[in-house]
Amino acid sequence: MQLNGIEFSEEPKKLSAYYSAPSQNIAVLERKLLHQGFEILAVTSIFPDSSVITITNEELKNTNSYMATLQISVNTEDVRVQNPSYLGAAYLGEKYYYGMFYDTITALENVLGTLHSSAEKLNVKELGNYCFMYGLPKKDDILNIKADANLLNKISTKEAKRHITYQLKLPNGTTLIGHKLNHKTNEFLNVLGEHRSSHVLPYEAMIKDNVVSIMNPKYYLALSFPELTLEQFIQIASTPDQIYRNIKKVYQ
Repeated sequence: MQLNGIEFSEEPKKLSAYYSAPSQNIAVLERKLLHQGFEILAVTSIFPDSSVITITNEELKNTNSYMATLQISVNTEDVRVQNPSYLGAAYLGEKYYYGMFYDTITALENVLGTLHSSAEKLNVKELGNYCFMYGLPKKDDILNIKADANLLNKISTKEAKRHITYQLKLPNGTTLIGHKLNHKTNEFLNVLGEHRSSHVLPYEAMIKDNVVSIMNPKYYLALSFPELTLEQFIQIASTPDQIYRNIKKVYQ
């Protein structure tokens, strides 16, 4: 199996964190995405010249995980979309196999044209147990925000909706929540020189068994930017706590 730029007959040693393609008009992209069977959950402005389209489909939702959604960043220079194979290898453990998102990637190529791998890559064998460095969080080191039987009611208020861009109920009963971070928090992308990589946002929380939690930002940000240096990690040292506080505020 092979798409224009992606070979599926043999698993590569490394997977790209995201794919890029030439820039397109956002309204045109939305029409193409719908035509290819995607559901558009939200269009979120991250910077004045950069927006993120959050999409899902049945293949993604059936993972019952944080990769039930994909984020597509759109700016005047290019379009970038999270690689479902990369996220699957990181999030799904033994359930993942290379090529399981062939239909989703095919549909993305039909929308975006040839998908180009980024230089941001990790070894496939590292992804399932990834952490930035010894002693830092892994995938399962989640941060609990709040336990409350009325969490869905809390995020339905007018004030809460100012900070939430989408909700997605998954087949197993859990709910993914897309959170808008404040402008100051979003600045970490500029600090890293990753203005065009706003596809790492919105930051998602998960409601499961009356508890809302998030992936530890120290894990998620390092996973999203696998070429991150220690110096850069130190430069955004305050960002994980800012993200936590941004999200926790919604559930007070």
